[in-house]
Amino acid sequence: MERRKQQSRKRRRDPSSHGDSIDRLSELPDSLLTHILSFLLTRDSVRTSVLGQRWRYLWTYVPNLDFTWVNLDFIETAMLLHNKLQKINTFRLDLREEYERFNEHLLQSWVTSATDRNVQNLHLTAFDTRVFPSQSFFTCKTLVHLTLDSCEVCRPVCLPRLKKLHLFYPEFGDDESLTQLISGCPVLEELLIEEPFTDMSSCIISSPTIKRVTLNFDGTGNRFNILKMNTPALDYLEIADRLPLHFEFGQLTSLTEATINLFEYVVQEDYFLYSRSLLGFIDRLCIVKCLKLDLSNCKGIIDSVLSAWTTKFRNLAELELTADCRFLPKFLENADNLKILIFSEVC
Repeated sequence: MERRKQQSRKRRRDPSSHGDSIDRLSELPDSLLTHILSFLLTRDSVRTSVLGQRWRYLWTYVPNLDFTWVNLDFIETAMLLHNKLQKINTFRLDLREEYERFNEHLLQSWVTSATDRNVQNLHLTAFDTRVFPSQSFFTCKTLVHLTLDSCEVCRPVCLPRLKKLHLFYPEFGDDESLTQLISGCPVLEELLIEEPFTDMSSCIISSPTIKRVTLNFDGTGNRFNILKMNTPALDYLEIADRLPLHFEFGQLTSLTEATINLFEYVVQEDYFLYSRSLLGFIDRLCIVKCLKLDLSNCKGIIDSVLSAWTTKFRNLAELELTADCRFLPKFLENADNLKILIFSEVC
């Protein structure tokens, strides 16, 4: 009799036995379950409400709201039901599929609700730069990471805790908009600007805290003629753009890695000016340890650049070079510590 009781208890403990399966997920505390749900899109998190009475409102305590590829009706209902006392860690709103039905009042209320509840990570994707009422989030005191896709950059800006700023297809009112945006982010560490809608005659970036900068104007007809950077803490620099006429850099003593892809697109009369500009820029990269350099679209000024080349790369250990083969010996002669070389010849 005692042996049969022991076997029965063993079967109950063993989930692989033929008895009823054990629901270990429901044994977890609510705090852990809401943490698990925070990794899901909000539409999937809401679907768990059908699992049982305990799950019915559990999703309303999830600190992350991700409204990607959902309609406005779903967003409105979810925002009404979500616990107003629950702080929001991440708020993601993608309206590319609802461009015919957007309601400015609703958008204002949703974004304001997120900022009022101490949102730290805000990601907004629109279909038009006029959609989002930008003043509501450019003065948010709790933001740490802000990503804007197809949004207008407005003033004033006061983001005292912002460390990451990613701007895809932004619209700047003027050249001063970027300068004032950066000045309103006193602890900013990472800046990405990709394919702005508006022309920028100059791109000026000045910050004592920025460590990573990515400027990708590759896919637009826009360009800037002047690039000025005063970023002494800069560790990583990535640029994909037409070759600016004027580069001006402050101290780059912390720079260790750079990815550069420049396009010429200049008339022959300006070859000399642009070749000097390119040489001056390359010289500022002399301290990097890792360099990816694509000069395949600068064919017109190659001869001028090669004839005046004097830059030495004393720290360079890794080089990925796409250029005329005549550039290769220049690097081999002037990079004594080079260990890894990937070369793609351009004819």
